[in-house]
Amino acid sequence: MSKYLGIALATAFLFLAIVAFMQSQPQSRDKRVYHLLQPYIPYKIEKKMSGLFIRDTITDEKIEPSNMEVYHVLDNLEKAWGKKHLRLKENTLIIVDDTNKTVATITLQNEKERAYIHNFFGL
Repeated sequence: MSKYLGIALATAFLFLAIVAFMQSQPQSRDKRVYHLLQPYIPYKIEKKMSGLFIRDTITDEKIEPSNMEVYHVLDNLEKAWGKKHLRLKENTLIIVDDTNKTVATITLQNEKERAYIHNFFGL
């Protein structure tokens, strides 16, 4: 009986570790579009001794969520930034600054990239 108890506990801990790992993963992104947007998004993940934190490069503010929540918080910050600073017109993604001046434009190449912008940023 005790032999099975050890196996059951090990299996339960393994299952919980896998579930925690899956929940801490960031939302999927389109590599090309996200790579082109990264220079304009003011949030960067940085390392510290005890884990990760998010730095707002405009205000130099540190946001220190738990290590499991870092990517979810980053996703939410990027989505809020996108709703304020991105405009979608047909197949062109327009990046604007705080005064609504156009900073850059990105031409979306296919429907998959449009779907990513629509699903991730809600545009």
